[in-house]
Formats: sequence, C-alpha cells, structure tokens
Amino acid sequence: MKEKLLRWLINLFLAAALVLAAAAWLPKAFHMEAYVVKSSSMEPAIKAGSVIYVSPYKKEEPIHQGDIISFRTGETLVTHRILSVDQASGTAITKGDANQVHDPAPVPFDDILGKVRFHIPGIGYLLLR
Repeated sequence: MKEKLLRWLINLFLAAALVLAAAAWLPKAFHMEAYVVKSSSMEPAIKAGSVIYVSPYKKEEPIHQGDIISFRTGETLVTHRILSVDQASGTAITKGDANQVHDPAPVPFDDILGKVRFHIPGIGYLLLR
C-alpha cells in the first residue's frame, strides 16, 4: 500500500513538473513570451499570480482599443488595456482595469512588446524564482 501511494505521489509530482515546464517553455515555439503578473492592476480580467502569454503584433494586425498589451516603462514591465489609439502620433493611452485613472504617459507603439494572447491563473506563484 505504501509503495502504491509513493508511486502515485511521484507520478503526480512528475506530471506537475511537466505541466509547469510546458507552461514556461512551450510558448517560445509559438514566438510568445511568458510573464508572471505580480500586481492586481488588471483584476478581475487577469489576477496577480497569473502567467500571461504575450506575442508581438503581426505586421498586418492593427492595434485596437480594448487590447491588453505589455510594454516597458523604464525597468518595469506593465500589462494594461488600451483605452484609445492615436494613429497620427503612434501612441496608445492605457489603463489597468482595477486602476481609477489612466496611465500618466501615452505608450509609443515602438515600446509595445506585444499583445496578451491568453493567460493561466495561479500558476505564476509556482514559477516565481
């Protein structure tokens, strides 16, 4: 009985390790980057502790109001929703869903790392180093 339980626990551990490894590395095969969300600024859409998968916009893909994007501001990676797009200036106004006001500065299109394609809640806590 003990051996059966031990074997079951080892298999469960290996399966969990495989799922976490796939969640972290498989997106690269699809030209995506995985990031762990550390703040609650995008709740309830994306909760802290989620892993987001971000891929660059395709050349023919327009940047739209409502897209959730990741961009750098200084050394910080930010993931917020686009409120409005100014094609003439090549910028977007962004805001975290849980924030009361929009971000202080427009985001130049060139600073956008990409669009959040999907996310997996909760597993980010397991991937944090």
